[in-house]
Amino acid sequence: MDLSTVKSVSPNKNLTKKLIALGSSIVIIVISFIIISNANKAAKDTIEVLRIKAEEGMPAFTVLTDKNIEKYNIIKKEYTDDMVLAKDITTVYNKLTRHYMRKSSIIYKDQLLDEKPQKNEWLYNLNKEHEVLTIPYNYLECGGDVLLPGDAVRIRVSYEIDDETPISSITSDNPNAMVVQSRGQRTVTEVLFDSIIVMDMLNSNSHSIYEVYKEVMKLSEDKKQEVMKSDQFLKSIQPRSLLLAGSREQISNYAKFKSADTKAFLITILSRAERDVVLDQLPTLEKEVESWLDKK
Repeated sequence: MDLSTVKSVSPNKNLTKKLIALGSSIVIIVISFIIISNANKAAKDTIEVLRIKAEEGMPAFTVLTDKNIEKYNIIKKEYTDDMVLAKDITTVYNKLTRHYMRKSSIIYKDQLLDEKPQKNEWLYNLNKEHEVLTIPYNYLECGGDVLLPGDAVRIRVSYEIDDETPISSITSDNPNAMVVQSRGQRTVTEVLFDSIIVMDMLNSNSHSIYEVYKEVMKLSEDKKQEVMKSDQFLKSIQPRSLLLAGSREQISNYAKFKSADTKAFLITILSRAERDVVLDQLPTLEKEVESWLDKK
């Protein structure tokens, strides 16, 4: 018998492996127990907030009552300061939702309003020295969908006068005026408004386009997409007239040309630097509408 083979056998080798495996298992069990214990502790450490209870959600400008909101526990580490606490439930009664909110949505402070926004609210903030003028225009000849409420535009006017009529009596020495004479008449082109603000636009039904957008924003996401894909909506956001806010002198100047034989208005868009373009507040809607228009 060859004893050398017997000497090479290590009786403690398998035992060592078993001890290492056992130790590793114990460590894993301990770590898992600690993790589960901490998770259970965190789950018990909750804070009570408010959420929407209404089955179909809540449209924009809906009054909050005990029938459409409820208390709900969330893990404390998920809580943020802008959530409405359940203990403050009485302070939110009779407030309004700022926009559509789905069922079970947590209520945040900035999602609530004290009162419903006024229709055409820009009219209430209009400078008392300004007046609002409605002027028709060609949608395609004035930037198409580039022109938006809040933009500043320059408007030139062309009109005819009799050849015998002194130019100065019409143009008031306007240095920007140009005169073209033909067949006993003169065509005068001059700057009517050097810079005037587009406050809103009207569609073919004389409805405010900005108000149309606002109404759509009140809807749920599913309903919003359904409405915005419709031909009726796309037609309702095609502007036909501009609402311009100008000074008394600007409006009086327009009235003078209104009574003359006006041939055409030329409207150009000015820089948006340092201007508040109203519909920029609705970027999601604009992008969705543009994508659907492209598909058409």
